[in-house]
Amino acid sequence: MLTVNNLSVQFGKRILFDEVNTTFTHGNIYGVIGANGAGKSTFLKIISGDMDPTSGHIHLEPGKRMSVLNQNHNMFDEHTVLETVMMGNKVLYAVKKEMDELYLDYTDANADRIGELQVQFEEMNGWNADSDAASLLSSLGISEDNHYTLMGDIEGKLKVRVLLAQALFGNPD
Repeated sequence: MLTVNNLSVQFGKRILFDEVNTTFTHGNIYGVIGANGAGKSTFLKIISGDMDPTSGHIHLEPGKRMSVLNQNHNMFDEHTVLETVMMGNKVLYAVKKEMDELYLDYTDANADRIGELQVQFEEMNGWNADSDAASLLSSLGISEDNHYTLMGDIEGKLKVRVLLAQALFGNPD
């Protein structure tokens, strides 16, 4: 499902990884362990696409989706709980955001683009995204009263649940 090929990471003269090769297969659970400074977080950032390696590449099987449980609890403080969860499906969120922005300044010139986005949105079941995200939040014990609260205004233990919902949103493989 996910293959790491000839991955190398170097910071200055320090070599963190040198031509690492591994495969993560469907149905297994993996853990990344090691001493502080060994490169665990760097490896996960590269796998998730948040960081580029010095050389090598990561290949996610076509049609598969991967999620990462975000460790930065304050990263989404300016967003609502529901919006934060929806950001878990990056493509859907980007389409929705662009569509919303175009609707705010609707013109005949952007009508075709809105139509294209609506087709993509429908194909991703976007019209049900809000209710799907709300249902996921509720299943994790986050009441509907909190769904439109800013992340910066909720307590830490709830933030962890919201970030878990974000990682699960969109049914990652």
